[in-house]
Amino acid sequence: MKRLLLTGFFCLLAVSSFSTCIAIYVAKDGNIYVAADSRRTFMFKQSKGDGKTEAICKIHNVGSNYFAVSGFDDGGLLKAANIALKQNNNIDTAIKAFGDAMSRRYKRLMDDAKAFYPATFNRFLSDGLANVSFFGFYDGIPNIVNIEFFCYLDDKKQVKVIYRIRQKFAVTVIGISKDITSAGADELPDCITMEQTPQLYVEALVKIEARKHPDVVSEPIDLLELKPTGATWLRKNEKAVAY
Repeated sequence: MKRLLLTGFFCLLAVSSFSTCIAIYVAKDGNIYVAADSRRTFMFKQSKGDGKTEAICKIHNVGSNYFAVSGFDDGGLLKAANIALKQNNNIDTAIKAFGDAMSRRYKRLMDDAKAFYPATFNRFLSDGLANVSFFGFYDGIPNIVNIEFFCYLDDKKQVKVIYRIRQKFAVTVIGISKDITSAGADELPDCITMEQTPQLYVEALVKIEARKHPDVVSEPIDLLELKPTGATWLRKNEKAVAY
C-alpha cells in the first residue's frame, strides 16, 4: 500500500523540481515588486505534453510576511511555511523553523524515493529539492531571504537533507532562471524599465522563461507591489485554484 501511495505522489509532483519562474526586485524607491507565472504542471509520463495543468497563485502571505515557493512538494512547502510564520513572530526564527520542518519531511520522502524510485531520486540529487523566498519589510527595511533545500548521500550511502539560508539583494529569481542568467542585453528589459516601471521589469524577466519553457512556465503572470504600508495586487489571476 505504501508503494502504491508513493507512486501517485511522485507521478503527480516529480516533474521538474523547479517548473516555475518567480522574480523579486527591490526597486530604487525601496518597494518590492514580485512577478510569478501561474502554471502548475502535473506530469504522468516522462515526455513533454503528457501531463495536465492548472492555474495557481504562487505568491503567499501570513500577515505582513510574504513568500513564494518553487520546488518539489509545493503543497508541503506552503503548509510548513504557513505554520512557521503563524507560530513565530520573528522572521529569522520562522525561517529556521520552516527549514527544520521541511528537512525532516524531505528526509522521509527521499528515503522512500531512494528505496522505490531510484531514477527519480537521482534527479533530486542533481537538481535539488526546493527554493523558497521570504520577503517583506522588517523595521521598515525591504528584505529578501532565500532558503534552498538539497539532498545527498553520505559515505554510508544514507540520505541526508540540508538547507542553506541566503540573504538576497535587489533582484532574485527562483525556479527556472538559466535563460535569464544567460540572456543578452537585447533580451533583457532595459534600465529605463527597471527604474521607472519596476513592475514591468519583473514581468519581463518571467516572460523570458515563459517563451523558452511554455510547457511549464506560462502566463498569466501575477504582479504584486509591496510597500512598508501594505501590499497591492497589480494583477492577480482570479481563476487560480487553491492548493
